[in-house]
Amino acid sequence: MDLFLKDIEDVNNENRQYAQKRKIVALLNRSEKPLTIPGICKKVKLSIPTGTKLVNDLIDNKIIIESGKKETDNGRRPSLYKVDPDYACCIGIVVLLKGLSFSVYNLEMDEIFTVEDESFVLENTRECLEYVVAFIRGSISESGIDRSRVLGMGMGITGRVNSRTGHSYNYFNFLKESLTDFFSEKFLFPVYIDNDTHVLGLAEQFFGKAKNVKNAFVVNLSRGLGLAVIANGEIVVGEQGFAGEFGHIQFAESDKLCLCGKRGCLGTEVSGYALEQNFQQQTEAGETSLLLTNKDSREIKYEDILQAASEGDALSISLIHNIGFKIGKALGNMINLLNPGVIIVGGEFVSAKEILIDSIKSGMTHTGLLLPLRSCELIFSSIGADAASKGAAAIVLRHLQLI
Repeated sequence: MDLFLKDIEDVNNENRQYAQKRKIVALLNRSEKPLTIPGICKKVKLSIPTGTKLVNDLIDNKIIIESGKKETDNGRRPSLYKVDPDYACCIGIVVLLKGLSFSVYNLEMDEIFTVEDESFVLENTRECLEYVVAFIRGSISESGIDRSRVLGMGMGITGRVNSRTGHSYNYFNFLKESLTDFFSEKFLFPVYIDNDTHVLGLAEQFFGKAKNVKNAFVVNLSRGLGLAVIANGEIVVGEQGFAGEFGHIQFAESDKLCLCGKRGCLGTEVSGYALEQNFQQQTEAGETSLLLTNKDSREIKYEDILQAASEGDALSISLIHNIGFKIGKALGNMINLLNPGVIIVGGEFVSAKEILIDSIKSGMTHTGLLLPLRSCELIFSSIGADAASKGAAAIVLRHLQLI
């Protein structure tokens, strides 16, 4: 791990070779296919003798491996090289209002290990922070990973986060040091932090449907509502990292009190939390649902409603359809403002995409201008349930320029 964790600020020959080796490993890990030594040397601007020596050193240290031969018309076929995906790993942590997860990925972002605590409830207390530390420590032990192989840990946490300074402003904000410094000291490897929606956007940007897309929205529709804005190929974080608070834009149709203390926030109408409230209000007003067979309306969670909708429950379908129309109207306004090429809907509501897609489009048509609408594609995430943890782990690889 010294290759990426060693401080090489001092200018000397040894550190120069470290820097050159980092460039080779970063190039190979980002490359979509293995490369020959001449191909490597051309891209990192090294002479063939120097490049050959460095590649051989990396092979001896089991960092890169041979990956077949290049097809040629005649003569000796040169060897192709790639990074050994199991040379190192990175950790992704996702801390939500209700739920905590730990995942380990290799350098090809294949999942090695994952564990979740669905009973976890996030609180801004020292006891909760100590619980998270214990959960991570126990998960590292359970995973069996070699700690010396860990490049770092990325964390996606709900609420306002400054990824540049490593501070969380809504949770664990009682610490004297930044949250990243706190965790780095606990686990003795680099730790990076960002908002849970930003890490979802990062996952889509590198591994999902926003790959190679310059301008896109990634909507995080789960218990809450967030938005990652990709502009000119970069996720917009804003001055202090607070960009994308989509759930807190004012929505004229609502006068409900938001958790932030204001009224009329979009998240009070469009979110898993809102879906639960709407379901309870409708059933108390006399509406019927298959879900009421075994549960009281106050016990029903938004995941239950999403599942019921997929099974044909009329009330659940109606409520989700209504949410789709409202978020569509809000997105239409955002389309007018920023003109994205793609809108990707991610989060737990992806399971209801067949219900949502037409209602979202209908809402967008109500507010969006014709030309920007025509050039904007609405799609749903295909990464799966591990999107946020994958995005959190990817923060580490992005910081080291390995993706």
